[in-house]
Amino acid sequence: MIVRDEIRMPGALPPRLVVVVDTEEEFDWYQNFDRKAVDVTAIRHVRQAQQIFEAFKVKPTYVVDYPVAHEEESVDTLKAFSDAGTALIGAHLHPWVSPPHKEMISAANSFPGNLPRALESAKLITLTETIERAFGRRPVIYKAGRYGLGNNTPDILEELGYSVDLSAAPPFNYRVHSGPDFSNFSNHPYWCGSNKRIFGLPNTGAFVGVAGHFSPSLFHIASNPLISWTRMQGILSRLGIVSRLRLSPEGFTHAEHKSLTRALFRQGVRVFVLSFHSTSLKPGCTPYVHNEEALHHFLDTIRNYLDFFLGEFGGVASTPIEVRQEADKWRKEGPASRK
Repeated sequence: MIVRDEIRMPGALPPRLVVVVDTEEEFDWYQNFDRKAVDVTAIRHVRQAQQIFEAFKVKPTYVVDYPVAHEEESVDTLKAFSDAGTALIGAHLHPWVSPPHKEMISAANSFPGNLPRALESAKLITLTETIERAFGRRPVIYKAGRYGLGNNTPDILEELGYSVDLSAAPPFNYRVHSGPDFSNFSNHPYWCGSNKRIFGLPNTGAFVGVAGHFSPSLFHIASNPLISWTRMQGILSRLGIVSRLRLSPEGFTHAEHKSLTRALFRQGVRVFVLSFHSTSLKPGCTPYVHNEEALHHFLDTIRNYLDFFLGEFGGVASTPIEVRQEADKWRKEGPASRK
């Protein structure tokens, strides 16, 4: 259980948008994890999204894993953005392709936070030093692969000089895959770790619909495999009763993005995180983008959301570091709510 002190921002604060790209190797999401699956050719396609970000003056954070940081071509591509000041570089740990390889490959061990503390730390040390050598700068932003935040993670991050963690993914529950459960996490940022020095910024996601407080229970019932034949989840979503949404172009529409954003804003959320995987920018690498037509739609979804958030919604672009700096002010100005 991650003990965290939630941060409630001033209601008058204009909404902030942070963009995070899980920048990783290509692998088959439906097959077993493979240490040999380390191709990173999809990084060549990142420029398509980067051009959109730069057009909107958005500075994305590319959280890179070991195969990306270890390959010269992918480093050169991303380092050009970082050196130009148009992107930030963070760390992203996929245990099965990150040395040292001391664990058995399994679903449980694919979540970094499930590893023994010493091994999680050793992998993060190797990854951190590899990124520092490749990009000339030590990363201070982290996002666990597969959202695999563990009880030891915040303290390990603090020991290694990190300041921001982007791993939490409310309201998703990965227990069925031996992963963490974020059902009880809100979308508010928080301080965590023994010394409360790690700034946690969750991926934006929530239950949306007229079911209100009953949404989690109703969605859980509709998700029961025994009644999957009823397609209850889809029915509830189409009727506007309950949908589980994430602020991502991967599987979610522009209309859903706007609905999620407005619902959370009404609840007092003022920082939003738009996220996706770099591999979705190369057709055929993820379930979300099968061909060029799907890629055009994917990029349009990103473009349309940025246009909405920074225009009609009155938001501003930010980075995890900038939000953390603001949070330092919020910590001094208002009480935190222990969760």
